[in-house]
Amino acid sequence: MDEHATLQARICAAWTDLLRRNRGAEGRPDQYYALSVENIRGHGEAFELCLTFRAGRTYCCCEDMCHTGVFTEKRWRQLRAALAVHGVEPQEPLVVRICTRLEAGARLHDGKSDEPEPAMYDQGPWTLTVREQSPVASDHHE
Repeated sequence: MDEHATLQARICAAWTDLLRRNRGAEGRPDQYYALSVENIRGHGEAFELCLTFRAGRTYCCCEDMCHTGVFTEKRWRQLRAALAVHGVEPQEPLVVRICTRLEAGARLHDGKSDEPEPAMYDQGPWTLTVREQSPVASDHHE
C-alpha cells in the first residue's frame, strides 16, 4: 500500500471510530454507511469525507451534520484525537469537505413515526465544507 493509500485508510478508520456511536450503526458504521476519504492534501490537513446512506438501511435523516456531528471546538478535538490514534497528525487547521449521497432504497424517517418508504432513486451528492477556526494548539498543559 503506498503512502497516500495508507493515509486514506487511516483517516477513514478515524471516521469509522467517530461514527461508531451513531444510532443505527450499532458499533459497525462501516456496514451502516459507505465511507470513503478522497482528495487528501498534506498530512491530512484537508480531505473529502464521502458518506453514503445505503440501500436497505433506515436513517433518521440524511443531514450531514446529524451524522458527522456539528463541528464545535469539542468535535474538532474529537476528530484530531481519532486521527492521532490512527497515526495522522495534521500540522495545520483542518478543512473537511463532507459529501453525502442517498442510495435508491435507503429509508429516511425524517421525523415521522411510521415506516418510511425507500428512496426511489439515487440522490446527491450534497456537499458542505467545514474549516477548523483555531490554529493547531500545542498539547502542552501548564
